[in-house]
Amino acid sequence: MGGLPKKAQQLETVRGKKSAVLALDSGALLFKDEKLPPDQREQLTATAEGIVAAYNKMSFTAVGVARQDLAAGLPFLLAVQKNSSFPWLSANLLSRTARKPWFKPHTLITAGGMRIAIIGLTDQGSDSLFTEKDNAIIAPWEEILPKEIAQLRDRAEMVILLSSFPAAINRKIAEAHPEIHLILQGGNTPGNIPPERINNTLITQVEAQGKSVGILEVHWNAQSKRWEEPGSENLLEDKKNAMDRLGWQINRYRRQGDPEQTFKDQPEVLEAYNDLLARQKLLEEEIVRLTAEQKARDASHQRLSSYSSHFEPMRKELPDNPAVRAIVDATTSEVNRIGKAAVKARISETTVQQQKGPLGNYVGSTACTNCHAPQFAKWRGTQHATAYDTLEAKGQQFNVQCLPCHITGPAAQTGQEMLALAHDLRQVGCESCHGPARAHTIQPTGAKAGQPTMDTCLRCHTGEHDDRFNFAEALSRLRCGSD
Repeated sequence: MGGLPKKAQQLETVRGKKSAVLALDSGALLFKDEKLPPDQREQLTATAEGIVAAYNKMSFTAVGVARQDLAAGLPFLLAVQKNSSFPWLSANLLSRTARKPWFKPHTLITAGGMRIAIIGLTDQGSDSLFTEKDNAIIAPWEEILPKEIAQLRDRAEMVILLSSFPAAINRKIAEAHPEIHLILQGGNTPGNIPPERINNTLITQVEAQGKSVGILEVHWNAQSKRWEEPGSENLLEDKKNAMDRLGWQINRYRRQGDPEQTFKDQPEVLEAYNDLLARQKLLEEEIVRLTAEQKARDASHQRLSSYSSHFEPMRKELPDNPAVRAIVDATTSEVNRIGKAAVKARISETTVQQQKGPLGNYVGSTACTNCHAPQFAKWRGTQHATAYDTLEAKGQQFNVQCLPCHITGPAAQTGQEMLALAHDLRQVGCESCHGPARAHTIQPTGAKAGQPTMDTCLRCHTGEHDDRFNFAEALSRLRCGSD
């Protein structure tokens, strides 16, 4: 939930500048996975309810139902729907017996003086999400979508599809149905995907879990209902966005001083920096040319259906929306309360002492002091050594969604194991980087400790939590030295 207050503030800023703004989400909103660990269910569903409260405050127009949103079961999502001020959309999530939709298939709104239809489609996936008691199926899009489009043909001037199907399926939908003008896809493909035109349909995607906000500005010709060929206006916007991204990358190097001096002993880093400068110069020349072309087009009063788009990463320095920040804080406090209650109810010191399996292979950083005292002393001075303390300071030490990046142990451990963790594993210790060390303590030369890779760090240093992370710099700063 960490990015929601910034997302809300960004949305409020856009609404202050534009007269007609639709806030849409294609789904995979409530949960990351299609199944919930049983011992984390209560905390994860509490978080989901907090997300819905935040989206209510943000006045979302509609949200599509993705398979991940059904992770807590169909009854849970139906209950969540009752507390949602926005519609959850799925045209193909049907009751098995009556073949009637469990959620609204579409919604019709008026924005900017134009009637807009928004349809939802849920990915079928490879296996069923439902029990016999649920009385639910996910029908093929080929069966459902033509009926929806026919029903909306004379009722809307623009049709938008919120789809959690994979990209390849969305391309097929675009090829088969030029009546759909925009597909917002989510839940299957990683990363941000700029708009791509297939037939008469734009397909785009914002990366999952609120790491970015996608802003698509549309100038629509309601008479033709067709996207015109992209002109210099769209290309100019793309080049300006590319220039902004380059400037941000260049500034990351310059924050450390004059790059020519700072990286003079790191030729590969200096080469990368100079390459960015060269690309920046070429972009500047392109922008000057395209700006001149746009002025010439404006002078001749040409007006084409067009769009511009960019993705706004939810960086830490962006301001928070106070109302949504309050919702997030209340939710995380409740999640921590649930975890604390679980500790009292189910976890005992006996559990800690009897841990077996993967956790039993971890010995804690103190065990490293016998042979690696200087390295241990250096680690003690890093933020890794106090990672668990930061959770305690925020009252989040029982939040199993936060714990994995503040403790030592396998990423796949259960919530119960994390809450029962031995004291010497309550920090990002030596074994977080080098792997479990029990075998190494028994046979130091025969079972050597592993070395951290970029993937090791990126398990926690994601864009959402550390948008300035640089692996080479971090490794240089934290390296323990020769053993």
